[in-house]
Amino acid sequence: MMTGMASRQYLCMITVLATLAVWPAGAAADSVGRAIGEARDLKSDELLYREIYCANGNPDEIEVIYRNDEDDMVARKLLDYSSGPTTPSFVQQNFYASEIIAVDLRADKVNMSVRDADNAEPKKSSSAKADGEIPVVIDAGFDQFVRDNWDGLLAGEKKKFLFPFAERDQLVKLRIKKSACSYPSETDQCFKLELSNWFIRLLVAPIELGYDPQLQRLLRYRGLSNIGDGKGNGSVVDISYDYRGIPELACSTTDPDLPASDQS
Repeated sequence: MMTGMASRQYLCMITVLATLAVWPAGAAADSVGRAIGEARDLKSDELLYREIYCANGNPDEIEVIYRNDEDDMVARKLLDYSSGPTTPSFVQQNFYASEIIAVDLRADKVNMSVRDADNAEPKKSSSAKADGEIPVVIDAGFDQFVRDNWDGLLAGEKKKFLFPFAERDQLVKLRIKKSACSYPSETDQCFKLELSNWFIRLLVAPIELGYDPQLQRLLRYRGLSNIGDGKGNGSVVDISYDYRGIPELACSTTDPDLPASDQS
């Protein structure tokens, strides 16, 4: 049987998937704030944080700002889609843990690093070669992967892909399939996202994604969050997404720009 420590490690591994919240397709080009996700505790319904998706003038980039219920910024992320719609590179700074995570795809290698915010040298850095048969999906590129495979998923197919997990220096094999929604909805199309390995799947609860079936747009995310508490522990959240225009003030920040990925 897997030890308690090992099972906790795999539990931590799945929390990174909360970064799958999307760059909304078809958003108005002149809107500074493109979407906002409101994350609540799955059990208590307490508001934990908001994630705001912001344009920055570069059509290939989007910045995500995470603010807690007191409007303090707890994390921020820069996504760069120049490498492709399903494989955006990203740099995420977590203020609660004082760390910076970077992932990018170059040729057939996925580069990953984790470093302390006050140290230029990474404490973890690795490259993983892509499988070739199973597609690589990075961060918010998952949303495009869902749309690319929409008809097959609705027909009952299970789709597998590799997802980089920088904290563990590896690519994790995941699968997604159509499922019934666990929350009340007469319209949403839901999918279940889980680890491909059957044994580990027994230890880790799946993530639920709810989509607008007409616009193929993410409306709900239910599962472990990539935003931790003061101790770095992930919360189990229910995130609802709003795609109406977000005020420019919501995207404003006085913090310095995020560093570029230092992968070579």
